Amino acid sequence: MSELGNRFHWIAVSLWVYSITRSATAVSLAVSSMFIGGLLVSLWAGVIVDWLDRRKILIVSDVIRAALVATIPLLMRVDVWFVYADLALISVATAFFRPAMFAVIPAVVNKRDVLPANSFFSAMDTGTEILGPAIAGVIAFQYGYAPLLYLDALTYIFSAVCLLGTSVPPASETPTERPAKRSMLSAIAEGLRYIRQDPLQRQLFVLIFPAYLVGSGLNALATPLAKGVVGITDAEFGTFNSVWGVGFLVASLLLGWFGGRVGRSMLIIGGFFLGFGSSAAMGLSGSFDTLLLTAFAVGFANTLNYVGLTTILMERTQQRVIGRVMATRQVALGAIRVLSPLAFGALGDVIGVRQSIWTMAAVGTVGTAAVVALSPSLRRIDRAGGPVPTPKIWKSLVLSANPEFDENQQARLSLATLAIMMLTWLGLVVRHPRYGIGLLLAVLGTAYLGASLKGKFSSVAAERFERMFAWFRRLVAKTGSRPKS
Repeated sequence: MSELGNRFHWIAVSLWVYSITRSATAVSLAVSSMFIGGLLVSLWAGVIVDWLDRRKILIVSDVIRAALVATIPLLMRVDVWFVYADLALISVATAFFRPAMFAVIPAVVNKRDVLPANSFFSAMDTGTEILGPAIAGVIAFQYGYAPLLYLDALTYIFSAVCLLGTSVPPASETPTERPAKRSMLSAIAEGLRYIRQDPLQRQLFVLIFPAYLVGSGLNALATPLAKGVVGITDAEFGTFNSVWGVGFLVASLLLGWFGGRVGRSMLIIGGFFLGFGSSAAMGLSGSFDTLLLTAFAVGFANTLNYVGLTTILMERTQQRVIGRVMATRQVALGAIRVLSPLAFGALGDVIGVRQSIWTMAAVGTVGTAAVVALSPSLRRIDRAGGPVPTPKIWKSLVLSANPEFDENQQARLSLATLAIMMLTWLGLVVRHPRYGIGLLLAVLGTAYLGASLKGKFSSVAAERFERMFAWFRRLVAKTGSRPKS
């Protein structure tokens, strides 16, 4: 129910702010305010989640958010900056709610059921993503934005009442695993040390910065794109966000049924890259229909990486520090969700909303590809341990093909060249987005076609060589077996 209210909340705030300001930057400030709490207090919140009763934290967070949401209509009539402050306070309460929620799920679900549970929880959650925006769009079109926020407040109260009747077992700890409660700083340091010392946790943490850049920025740019550039109505805007939810729901159900057959790394990496491509395609949208199609694809992709990441973190994180690990990730996510909307929202007011979306997708694609190439544990999540081979893409792009050449020097030169090429390409994308995207597709297509043809011709040549060798052996055998005259 609270998630249904969140959809009302998002629709009301984004449309209300845009109707007042007609500015992508103003909407970006609202979106950034919704996540600033994760940046400010998540580390402390994670420690408190590991120390205190998680059920009570969930209940108190819901009650506080209900009160704050109910005051937004009053503040909107005074000044939009008061609304930003209120949204920031709501995000502080959410910063306590989310790590507590993540910590509760593996405590009440068997380990083998974590992936299906996450998928079906996500399906129920994103079912509200379908109904919520559609209902919100109709209500906003007929009655305005304030009723949506009051309904959101009621859903938080309903969620708190449901949690009152829920039983959550305490985290099981041995005396040696019990967190050192001497100080909050030492507890925070323990969580950071856990992430730093575990290769997979560290690489998943680094992945946050380029991978979530696109989704965070798109949250701010979707409203000015749909309302200002394409020109849809409030009711259509609700439908647009609902179709986003349809993508969430379809992916969640498919993962719940068949997710065990798909590798976790494939879900995470493939989901992110599918999301980048879908976001860039959304920037090309010129009609309501294309907005709907790309919104479905973005929602589908986001669910793939979300369920994959959440499942891995729940499976691979010790219960004694899971609150702090999730909270530390929330700090990084908070930074991206604050900075990305501000940066690309401001860029949208300068170069155009479409161009800003294309630039954002390009930066996210290149950055995520670099992190994945340098993260062997991330690529090998589903494999057994053993020596990790050097990635082929790293060998072909960075290392020297000549063993007599200094490998480190070659790597430095190759990386410098790639950086110059990347900056040049980004400049082309900003000035001429279609040419930039076309060039990228042409390069990738040529590389793939070349590798394919090379493999095909190599296999054909090898087969012909084997045939010639067999023919030669038969000829020698026949010659040797002839009687001498």
